[in-house]
Amino acid sequence: MAKLFLIALTVAHSWYTGYHDPVTGYECCDAKKDCGIIAPRFVEPLPGGGFNVRTGSKSRYFIPKNRVIESEDSHYHICLSPPFSYIRCFFAPRTEASRERSALDHFE
Repeated sequence: MAKLFLIALTVAHSWYTGYHDPVTGYECCDAKKDCGIIAPRFVEPLPGGGFNVRTGSKSRYFIPKNRVIESEDSHYHICLSPPFSYIRCFFAPRTEASRERSALDHFE
């Protein structure tokens, strides 16, 4: 059973491979970084396309819209770089990631 869990975890993380932060260029996830789903209650979409994200009781981060990557599913995901919990990448569902970009594209 434990072996099956590890296989599922590996498959779940496989889609993060190859993604890079659009601003910094840092790789989102590798052996030293960890990515995972973050519950919507910890994510606050902001006017203008950015997000406020809470990763703990005292850890709050602002993610500007130019660092948001479209998620491959309908969940929010975050990649943190230990030990300082630096956000390497932030993924938002398509409707959230593109809501501001689509509105801006309409006027160009």
